[in-house]
Amino acid sequence: MTREESKRFVAQQVLYGLSRSHYIAALGWKPFEWQAQVLKSQHKRKIINGSRQSGKSTIVSSVPCHTAKYYPKSLSIILAPTEAQAIEDILKVKEFIASDPSYPEIKRDSQDEIALDNKSRILVIPATERSARGYSRPRTIVLDEASRIPDVVYKSGVRPMLTDNPDSELFAISTPNGKQGFFFEAYSSSERWERYEIRSPWQINPLDNWHLVEYMDEQAYKAMMAERGILAWYSPRHFSLEEQQENLEAMGMLQYQQEYCCEFVEQEDMVFSYDEIEAAFSQTCKGLGIDSFDTIESVIDYRAVNL
Repeated sequence: MTREESKRFVAQQVLYGLSRSHYIAALGWKPFEWQAQVLKSQHKRKIINGSRQSGKSTIVSSVPCHTAKYYPKSLSIILAPTEAQAIEDILKVKEFIASDPSYPEIKRDSQDEIALDNKSRILVIPATERSARGYSRPRTIVLDEASRIPDVVYKSGVRPMLTDNPDSELFAISTPNGKQGFFFEAYSSSERWERYEIRSPWQINPLDNWHLVEYMDEQAYKAMMAERGILAWYSPRHFSLEEQQENLEAMGMLQYQQEYCCEFVEQEDMVFSYDEIEAAFSQTCKGLGIDSFDTIESVIDYRAVNL
């Protein structure tokens, strides 16, 4: 390598270290517009509510690859609800690594861990409370299929990892799984997360539940979601009406709404809807004269002590 080539290589590595989108492009990957936005974002808490096969796991898997290379001695953790999903996640990470001819030497390569000679590690662990405990100061945390990860794992396993760890970046990515759990709560109301929605450009015809019609103009959709503080795109992979119509016919209305329209639908076996429970809860609070309480647990605690 000549001196000029060496200087150019160093300059490129500095650029790639500062810009994940440039790094991924250099590996031969061309991200969608929304994926590039995720990579460029400096926000430390990102939640992606995306259609099935919209590319959310693929692009987020590039982040531990980048972190491990450019932040020596760093720890990246991917949590997945099933072993099969965990295997898929680490394979995606390895695919990015294999595309980089200047990647640090791999010292350990297993089904659940990649360790590099720069002392960085990438772990893929099952989303159980026991497995998620005991890790300190990870720089990157990815919660794959987050709506299927139990709340106790997030609250008792993931949240403590963020303690005194301002550099840590947390990604929660998933399709919806009913109106329940931390993923639903964070996406529905939290201002602490940078929220993304990547959905099908089609919706179920309100006059015929077995046929799809265009949702709305994409710019109008983006503007509508922006009013809710959500960054939104139509998934480039879901523009085929024929393919999406086939998905609807195979899945039925409720599952299609959830898996492709990114809607948090009621579970079919629920006796009362989420809105009905919320309304009843609100009335309970008013009846007790404790309007300021905002969780059912706080009402239970209050009743146990005072009633």
